[in-house]
Amino acid sequence: MKKLLYLLGCLLPTAHCLLPTAKAQTAYEHISSTGIYHFLDEMTTEKLITLNTAVKPYPRTLIAEKLKQLTEKQDQLNKRQQAELSFYLREFYIELGVGLDLQSSPSDSSVGQVPIAIGMQSVPLKPYHQKNNHTLSILPPIYAFTSKPFSISFRPYGGGQGYANSKTTLYNSYWGGSFFLYGFKNLGIYANYRDAHQANEVLALPTYLTQSLGANYKLNEGNRPGGDYSEMRGGITATIKWFSLELIKDHIQWGNNYNGSNIYSGRTPSFAMIKMRAKPTKWFELNYFHGWLVSEEIDSARSYNPGTGFYRNVYRNKFIASNFITIGPIKGVALSFGNSIIYSDMNVQPAYFIPFLYYKPVDHTINHGIDNQNSQIFFDLSIRSLKHLHLFASLFIDEFSITRLSDKDRYNFYSYKAGFKVNNWPVKNISYAFEYTKTSALTYKHRVPSLTFETNKFNLGHYLGDNAQEFFATLGYKPLRTLAVNCSYTFAQKGIEHPYIEGPGTIPVDTHQPLDTITWQNQQISFNVTYEFAYNCKVDLTYTHSNTTSNAANSQTPDYYLQRYSPAFLHGRNNTFMLGLHFGF
Repeated sequence: MKKLLYLLGCLLPTAHCLLPTAKAQTAYEHISSTGIYHFLDEMTTEKLITLNTAVKPYPRTLIAEKLKQLTEKQDQLNKRQQAELSFYLREFYIELGVGLDLQSSPSDSSVGQVPIAIGMQSVPLKPYHQKNNHTLSILPPIYAFTSKPFSISFRPYGGGQGYANSKTTLYNSYWGGSFFLYGFKNLGIYANYRDAHQANEVLALPTYLTQSLGANYKLNEGNRPGGDYSEMRGGITATIKWFSLELIKDHIQWGNNYNGSNIYSGRTPSFAMIKMRAKPTKWFELNYFHGWLVSEEIDSARSYNPGTGFYRNVYRNKFIASNFITIGPIKGVALSFGNSIIYSDMNVQPAYFIPFLYYKPVDHTINHGIDNQNSQIFFDLSIRSLKHLHLFASLFIDEFSITRLSDKDRYNFYSYKAGFKVNNWPVKNISYAFEYTKTSALTYKHRVPSLTFETNKFNLGHYLGDNAQEFFATLGYKPLRTLAVNCSYTFAQKGIEHPYIEGPGTIPVDTHQPLDTITWQNQQISFNVTYEFAYNCKVDLTYTHSNTTSNAANSQTPDYYLQRYSPAFLHGRNNTFMLGLHFGF
């Protein structure tokens, strides 16, 4: 097994920077674990660690490495930050090396009691009930078993949220479980299953302009209003030193943001991919994946009647290849750039498995003389040169022509985001941020339905889609460990969704002025209090005052756009309360 994994690592250009204590093993912490992600972002802005925040999710071993680095800088943390560091260290005790490379035998009673020094203090890495190789915890719910060469952790979870305003009452509930397994110093395996029910009304449909995670709902099952869905994520990873090869089905998010990325948002249903990571030096990192998307476009040539009383529909195949290179030769500055291509109506193309290519010229060769596939390029800039301050900007280019720059009546297809966040200045434990996003018409779209920047009809990019803009501002206060109080303001607008149609008698697709007519608009102020009482176990309360309106356009009524872009209980002016309780995410 070791020789096989080593051979894979040598043959395939993949990578990942790993802990020497946790060996070369990778399992991902989902982006819904917002507590640890916000803490690491804050520590990066405080210039206490260096982290590529443009690429998520993070491997759990990477998170453990950064937490371990913070233990050496405990004197630079305030009281609340020290408490949060201790809180998160307890979660990542396996990744920190307990049970993987101890000098004592795994059956020794000292397993799990090994402390990490934090200044003049020490933090027990496994403060749960344990006996020999077994560990059991109620909060958070965990059963773990550690014995060379394996460490495995099982975690059941469940929870839900309730919403109420003057129109109606909604609730969603979920249950499921996950596990992580590390073995043979190079192998990582993880899986996560979720079964969920949304009562009365579904909050995440492909056309809805919300931040809710996308899912493939079965609507009104058993005549119950609402929907049900199940989601399975997981993967197998092989890592040798700074090389990593992964077969996973998961969510990804590329691009710095605090209210939704405009490159890969991570809010679509998860999809399968072969993923590669490389970080041979501190200042260079390559991320790549080749994914199998779901077009939901019927291929009539492959669909058929099997003669058993129904018609078998078959979707057109749809693939994506994408890379993202991050360089940081200047301390505190990280520039990321990459490209992607979505292709269909052909077999898997080996050229798109080369992780560092620019794929558009490759497409010109493969599809010479016929219609090309759909390619994109993107950039992300993150500046943390000054302590407490994070400046960031990202650019997604779907179609670009130099001739359009000199023609005021023609427009390129792009999306850009820019913003900043300040932590702990001028007052400790206070943060505030602002970001602006604008996306031109027809960005993320394509004239061929199976080549759109989507999977399962959910946009891979910004949650507002094309022809839209958003202003977002937030003020946060963290008085105690994992207790966060936030106030935010959002102003979002959506213009006409122009069809991507070319040919005689049609308007040129690059002449649609961005936001020429506003069809949908949302203004909202939210107050949120969240307390994470155990890792990934939290209670949160939110009050939102919102005003969602629409206008007639393209022979469509205002009600058409309200129903298309928003769930019914958010139409118009509302005061909505949300209460959530979660045991694992």
